[in-house]
Amino acid sequence: MSEYSPNIEPIPPTSGNEQRLLGWSAMLAKWTEFTKASIALPKDQDGPRWRRCVAPIITMQALIAALNELDQLPKQHQPVAIDAAETLLREQLALVHEAWSGELFPDSLLDLIHEARRAVFDAAHTGTEWRVTADQIFAPDLRPLAAAIAGNGFRGDMHAATAGTVLFRGTPLAFFRPALSVNPPEGCETSRVVGPRQCYRQRDEPTGEPVRDVICGPSDPLMPGVPLLAPLILDGEIIPAVANLAPIAPASPLPVLLASELDA
Repeated sequence: MSEYSPNIEPIPPTSGNEQRLLGWSAMLAKWTEFTKASIALPKDQDGPRWRRCVAPIITMQALIAALNELDQLPKQHQPVAIDAAETLLREQLALVHEAWSGELFPDSLLDLIHEARRAVFDAAHTGTEWRVTADQIFAPDLRPLAAAIAGNGFRGDMHAATAGTVLFRGTPLAFFRPALSVNPPEGCETSRVVGPRQCYRQRDEPTGEPVRDVICGPSDPLMPGVPLLAPLILDGEIIPAVANLAPIAPASPLPVLLASELDA
C-alpha cells in the first residue's frame, strides 16, 4: 500500500455565536481546500480510494462540529437530530468501507471515524446528573419526581439511587436523559455527563463489609458489587416499583473511585 495520506485536520470545538461563525467559516475554507487538493490525487495506488472518501470525510467532520452545538437546538428537537446523525454516520461509514474494501484503513481515517462515532455516542448519552457534594447524604425517594416529570411529558430516561441509600461525596444520586433543568436536593450539584453512570458498592469478601464505591460510565466494563442506581423512567414510561432495600449503611465513609482510576 502507498504511504500517501492526505492531511485530515481535527475540527476544533466552538462556543459563542461569534466563535461559532468563525469556526464554521474556517471549516468551510479547509473543506474547500481539501476538495481542491483531491483533484491532484494520483490516479493509481491509493489515490482513487482517497478521492472517493472526500465527501464522507467532509460529512463526518461537519457531523462532529454540528453535534458539538447540539445544545443550540430546542430540547424537543434534539432526539430527532441525534437519530439523523446516527443514520448519516452509518451512510458515510458504508461509503468509506466500500472505498477501502480489502485494504487497511489509514490511521488518519481511523482517527476521524473514531471521533465521529464518539461524537454520536456522547450526544445520544449526555444528560443531567445530580452528584453528591456533601460528605454524605441519604438518598431521598425520587419516585414522586419521576411520576411528575413523566406526567408532564418527559419522554426520556431517569435513573436514581434507592431511597435511604447512604451516598458519599462524588457519587451520582440521579441521572436524566435528555438533560433536564431540575434543581437537585441539598447536598448535590447538577452536572452534564455522558451517562448514566452507575455506582457499584464493593464489599470485602471475607467480612462482607463495604470497602469502596466505584463509578462506571456507559463505556466502562461491568464491575462487581451492588449497583446503587436503578431506572425509574425508560423512554418516558414509569418502571414499576421493585421492593429494593437500601444497601446496609457502611460503618464509616467509603472512598469513591472512578473505574478508570482502578487501572492507574
